[in-house]
Amino acid sequence: MKKYFILFLTFVSFYFNAQKVTFSPSIRVNYDASLKFGDKYQQFQKFVLIGNSQDYYFGAAQNYLNDTGQYKAKDGIDLKPLSDYFQERLIRKDETTYVFFRYGEDKIRYEEKITTKWVLYGDTKLINGVKCQMAAINKYGRRWIAYFSKEYPQSLGPYKFTGLPGLIFELYDTRDDYHFTLTKVEKFTDEFNFGLSIFKNYSKDRYLKAKYNLENTLAAFPGLEIGAEESKYFLSLLEKRKKMFNNPLELKPFE
Repeated sequence: MKKYFILFLTFVSFYFNAQKVTFSPSIRVNYDASLKFGDKYQQFQKFVLIGNSQDYYFGAAQNYLNDTGQYKAKDGIDLKPLSDYFQERLIRKDETTYVFFRYGEDKIRYEEKITTKWVLYGDTKLINGVKCQMAAINKYGRRWIAYFSKEYPQSLGPYKFTGLPGLIFELYDTRDDYHFTLTKVEKFTDEFNFGLSIFKNYSKDRYLKAKYNLENTLAAFPGLEIGAEESKYFLSLLEKRKKMFNNPLELKPFE
């Protein structure tokens, strides 16, 4: 019995360690972004990217502080539960990208392998005093323009956009719905550790359906006991939300 118990503990330890992501970054980047979630709903969001040319973490500023344990309440007010406008966070490790999302007590994720086929152009411009070169790609139902710098050899950029011979300083789609601009880049070598085991792992299509249900159906109000009239009211709120968020970054998630 003792032998089986040891084997069980070994399996549990292996499983949870396998769900833990660890890497050593070389830089930390701050981006300011303009995000047009819907026809009449636009927000501005700060993002943080840390990584090296192989592995990285990308998330909105508040979520970055939460995920890395750096957040501290100020003046007795805990802002940790407050949501960033862009709730999905990304980690790439060993050429696999993990996308994870929290909604209340629900924690879900998916993983995928991403391929990028950039076209490089001779156009250049200065961004924050750094000479950057233009590149373009068709991805997720949009055409994206990027400006990257070989002065920073890390093959990194906002969201899932990597694979260029340098750090992306600016990224936007040709409709200018999603626009990221680098505001700061610095050397950063603090080891990154994050456990993914608390996030239920789905295929990407199941993840998208689950996320939609969490945000846009009465599943968004767990435990809510309401009558017919109240139900109509909450459904009307959800319909308004659908219109506010009818322009996702990935118009074609499987492109």
